[in-house]
Amino acid sequence: RFADYPVTIEVVSSMRKSTEVREVLKRAREGKVDILIGTHKLLGAEVAFKDLGLLVVDEEQRFGVKHKERIKQLKTQVDVLTMTATPIPAPCT
Repeated sequence: RFADYPVTIEVVSSMRKSTEVREVLKRAREGKVDILIGTHKLLGAEVAFKDLGLLVVDEEQRFGVKHKERIKQLKTQVDVLTMTATPIPAPCT
């Protein structure tokens, strides 16, 4: 969908080799990635971003208070979208 746009999109997941993940995170630190998609690993203190436009995080059922606090810190610098598979209960009628 973004092939015709001047954006660089990268993915960090367990399906990629650790060398690939390190390279993607290095490029994100250097400001060479516009949109970064991955799991809660992207919220680690060792992960840094320069000029990142959008961070998409899949919770993977391991989301906790520390992760949410890290997102609050990141939101001052980058737009963050979190996804979850946790069902939201329907309101009682």
